[in-house]
Amino acid sequence: MLLKTQWFLDKKSPIILGIDDLTNAIYQTSSREMGDCGFYGLSEIGIYRYFENYILKKYPEIKVTYFLVFDKHSTYIESKEAYSIYETEKFKNLLFHIINIGDEISYHGHNHGHKNATVENKKWCREFEQYSKQEYFEIIYNDIERFKNEFGYDILGGRTPCYQFEDSLIDGLISVGFKWWSFDHKPFINNIGMCYKGYDIIEMPSNLHGGIFNYCGNYLKYSIKKYLNLAKIEKMIDNHEVISIAEHFMNARPDGKRQTPNVYDDINSLDFLFGYLRNKDVWYATFSECANYYESYNNTEIISLNNNTFDIKYKGNWKMFLTFASDSRYLENVETKERFEGQMKNGKWLFNNLVVGTYREIA
Repeated sequence: MLLKTQWFLDKKSPIILGIDDLTNAIYQTSSREMGDCGFYGLSEIGIYRYFENYILKKYPEIKVTYFLVFDKHSTYIESKEAYSIYETEKFKNLLFHIINIGDEISYHGHNHGHKNATVENKKWCREFEQYSKQEYFEIIYNDIERFKNEFGYDILGGRTPCYQFEDSLIDGLISVGFKWWSFDHKPFINNIGMCYKGYDIIEMPSNLHGGIFNYCGNYLKYSIKKYLNLAKIEKMIDNHEVISIAEHFMNARPDGKRQTPNVYDDINSLDFLFGYLRNKDVWYATFSECANYYESYNNTEIISLNNNTFDIKYKGNWKMFLTFASDSRYLENVETKERFEGQMKNGKWLFNNLVVGTYREIA
């Protein structure tokens, strides 16, 4: 019998980490604190190297999806320096580095919005309120096309700044080619879905706060909260749910208060979380890898032709990306005669490199 596994390599749950506000800027809060969102690139004084040195080097299994602001970030905090993503070589080198190591760049707006814009009764103007719908999606289309031309990389999904989204924009997201979107943060909710509100775009979850294990100043309260949260995470893994960790590089909000979560404040919490997950049977993936697998699982059918021969059919719009399980160690493609050897896990032989076609199980 040939079967689909729910997640890659028959892992229990995907672990995806999204970091917002990768931006070519350093900023200054009212308390005169300086903050880097990526401006220093790969320099040792930059936020990326801080995150790399304390987390990525210790847990190289992690995959990261960085939500990038494509033009100059909004100036709601007094900026010392802010540029578009193409204006400095050190920032471009950072983007090339992220892409080359297999992490992901996704869309997090053109300018992230503006303060004190001329919108009635509003102090904050969401970026899509600055333009007509047609103008807004022309800007997004131009952003992702230029990125592809400059970096040779397709942007497949994203997240609206501050999760401030309106349903009237969904068809625009689809029109520019996005395959998935992260619409909202819902703690411990596995809200991955094929067709968000009936539209042909995958909803990707954001459900775990990166600072969930920060010390709160009271050891008893901290201990109780920690073990309750661990129990919730264990339940999600046992139920094969997506665990989507939310973080920021920017550590200040538009009102000047401390942004939570943020990588700098949450480094110990993240260290504890990934240390805890290390002995779990989980799959570290980018948002697009997880979305692609989920889409493939829901759009792939296995049709039994006889006792040991099966048709694999895929009706999706990505390249099929799926792990199959069989009682047999070998599968043979009936058309090409190519033979595949599985790898054993949990009493089944797993296959990751199959394509659409007819296969025969060989003992």
